[in-house]
Amino acid sequence: MTEALTCLCPTYGRWTRLRDAVACFLLQDYPGEATLLILNDAVHPIALGDARPVPGRAIRSVHSRGRFANLGAKRQALLEAASTSLVAHWDDDDLYLPWHLSEAVAALSAPPGQARPSCAKSHCGWWALGRRECWELQGGVHHNTFEGQMLFRRERALELGGYPPKMSGQAADLLAAFRRAGELNLYRPADGDVSYVYRWADGVGHVSACSGQGATHQREWNVRNPDFGHGPDGLPLPLIPSSNARLWAAAHLAGQFHVLLNQLQPRLALEAWQRASDRITQALECSLAPCPQPPTATGTPGGGPPAPAHQRI
Repeated sequence: MTEALTCLCPTYGRWTRLRDAVACFLLQDYPGEATLLILNDAVHPIALGDARPVPGRAIRSVHSRGRFANLGAKRQALLEAASTSLVAHWDDDDLYLPWHLSEAVAALSAPPGQARPSCAKSHCGWWALGRRECWELQGGVHHNTFEGQMLFRRERALELGGYPPKMSGQAADLLAAFRRAGELNLYRPADGDVSYVYRWADGVGHVSACSGQGATHQREWNVRNPDFGHGPDGLPLPLIPSSNARLWAAAHLAGQFHVLLNQLQPRLALEAWQRASDRITQALECSLAPCPQPPTATGTPGGGPPAPAHQRI
């Protein structure tokens, strides 16, 4: 049976930016059960909305009343709260293409005669500058760390110390721990199968990593950061503003996927570009018709405490 997994997503009230991460999650073609676990420590909790259930996909939103001291502590709290053995690092300001989880899980399979790795990460990704639909790919495939692509065993990550309590470099440190232990599979996808777009700079910096405290700090980010999507009553707008979550996800990302394919065309061989185009098109078309029900998962419980505000969408 296909194993259940959890995607760990820290945020700081970035409802508009977070919608990209949520939509990417809902369009994943992974055949098993998957949960997106969001930890938000902004003043207002995230409003999930009343989206129609999506088979095999769930969102759990946890609101912290206190600000975390740093992003590493925030990621560690997510790691400890996950309830599956298999977890994926899931940043709120990058793009994960529909085949990302499927290929990362496949990369955890042991090659013949070798020990099974406990962490898998693509050797490369696309690197972009800019904000939302205006971003621009920088050159071709980048062979960078891009630790935002990690998928790994929760219990082994905890044994290795998890995410260190620091503002930057926490994911890179955890990845290095897997590498030192000889448990990292740094797999190399073909160019047309690269599944991650790292978007550096969103106009106001990485809000999830800011460490300020208090109401003054919150007001400053409300002014500087249009991602704080408040309605007329001053409360956050629903994260998924549609009753059909899967259809909304496809509509939400169609424009950005179109931008990506346009920018990939001069960078890829025709066959590779066509493969990426076909896979993206298939994911978008799947949202227009019922997709197969994923098989019952057999993930190993992680033992973490259940998170509140669970919603299956």
